[in-house]
Amino acid sequence: MSKAPGHVEVRRPARGESVYARYLRLNELLSLQKPEEELAHHDELQFQIVHQVFELWWKETAFELRSISRLLRDAHLSEALRLLQRVIRIQYLLLENMRMLETMSPWDFHAFRQLLAGGAGSDSPGYRELLRLSPPLWDDFRSLLDAAGISLRDVYLSAERYPLLHAFAEALIDYDEVMQTFRFRHYKLAERMIGSATTGTGGTPMPLLERTIHDVFYPELWEVRNQLSTLAQEQGHI
Repeated sequence: MSKAPGHVEVRRPARGESVYARYLRLNELLSLQKPEEELAHHDELQFQIVHQVFELWWKETAFELRSISRLLRDAHLSEALRLLQRVIRIQYLLLENMRMLETMSPWDFHAFRQLLAGGAGSDSPGYRELLRLSPPLWDDFRSLLDAAGISLRDVYLSAERYPLLHAFAEALIDYDEVMQTFRFRHYKLAERMIGSATTGTGGTPMPLLERTIHDVFYPELWEVRNQLSTLAQEQGHI
């Protein structure tokens, strides 16, 4: 977690630089895109910025996921829930960020696609870190259930008895769902740009990319819905 507030030394900005620009390191940040005179196509700048935004928010997401894991291990469920809700909001921001690429036509994308060579979104270090950090949250949450001597089904059958556990379980499935939505939207964007019968920029066939739409982080949370429906049917509620 973050350090407690203390004395912070504030340096004067360089001549001609504002405190705002220095604190955000804007000179460095805004030098990370191609200069206009080197762009292979007008839409290339947007393409770079959209993907750099992904990496920045995924860096923040990874930071929060590591924090959530530590909080769960220390049984600080309320704070873990707050940070998980932040993570979910970030992913919704990224869904809108992706839509910016829909303002580019397929032919315009092909005008600079070759510059990506064998690069692919699946090579993103930020996205790969999310794939690594997300599934273990279930083990951390499961440990809390075991410590309480209850099952996931118990949490859903008696949500009023376990409000924080229930809220966190629902937040986990919200996160899983928005990540599924992201994979679906990524596939549809690729289909929109290059078609469904081609090979992605990194060499991944589109049918293989389509299969990732069904990947989930927390299958137990989806399976418990089946259990609840079966129980409801047995008790005559359906």
